[in-house]
Amino acid sequence: MKPKKWIKAVLGLIGFLLFLYLLLRIGPGPVLDHVARFGLWFPVVFVLAAVWLFFQACSWSILQNAFFGPVPLFTLYRIKIISDSLNALLPSANLGGDAARAFLIRKHVPLREGIPGVVFDKTIEAVAAALFLAFGLLLSSLFVKLPPGLMTPVVVCLAIVIAGIALMIFFQRRGFYRILWKVSGLIPRLRSWVQAREAQFESLEGNLRLLYERGNFKPSAIGFHFLSRLAGVLEVFIVLRVLQVPVNFIQAVFITTVVTVANTVFFILPGQWGVTEGTQVLLLQAMGYPAAVGLSLGIIRRIRKLATIGVGLILFMLVKRRTPERGKA
Repeated sequence: MKPKKWIKAVLGLIGFLLFLYLLLRIGPGPVLDHVARFGLWFPVVFVLAAVWLFFQACSWSILQNAFFGPVPLFTLYRIKIISDSLNALLPSANLGGDAARAFLIRKHVPLREGIPGVVFDKTIEAVAAALFLAFGLLLSSLFVKLPPGLMTPVVVCLAIVIAGIALMIFFQRRGFYRILWKVSGLIPRLRSWVQAREAQFESLEGNLRLLYERGNFKPSAIGFHFLSRLAGVLEVFIVLRVLQVPVNFIQAVFITTVVTVANTVFFILPGQWGVTEGTQVLLLQAMGYPAAVGLSLGIIRRIRKLATIGVGLILFMLVKRRTPERGKA
């Protein structure tokens, strides 16, 4: 097995063992009771997941059709479901599936138009995520009794996220080929790879600079990404209310915000197995609820996620069979 595959396998095993530890320590009995109680509500969260992925596809469609070659909305929606599934499976900071997006729409636009569209959409998504985290922290600090010592690490993580977004925008505006060229000088193989793709990088940089020069960032695109985040909050709220946990919507915002930060910090673990569930257990305990409730919330959301991944992988196999290349980068 190649080293890269070994790393993925080890990381996946670590996450699964953490999840298994939580389940054994808390006990499967109460958790199974909660999951069974939620049973008839699973179609609701499946539909909700479909809705927030549709919101994300709408944002991508706004940017792709405004600045690059047009692609039908429901094609982008289908690709977005696939992308979300691949992101959940690959330990790549939720970028593995996004890297595939431009290749999966080659039937409609060449890579030189698909790649910058995806990069710009990912940038807008990151901006919306930072706004959501700031919004969540503000609401939480005003209306939720926060567990001692929790706010500081969350604020630090938010600051890191904002700094990362600022750097990403800086490199997109100034161009990254020269920097990549200098860095690749340390690794001969990387230098050859970069040199062979000089034209593609220059085309990508040119498209991104044009976007920033136009200065039209399409607030509606940011709005749709923000709505998708709120749909995630609604999922947490519905699950906990069905489990007879009397949380309000602002508390659901707080839970979603902290889980988002934790998943971002531990992005390297495929699907954030164990991390998502452990964070929700700690949060619900800190808010005065049994650990089984936090783990049940994590498992219910995990079941929904696995169902979404299954749909995405089926769509991926279908799209891969019939996606010819319209143009090269």
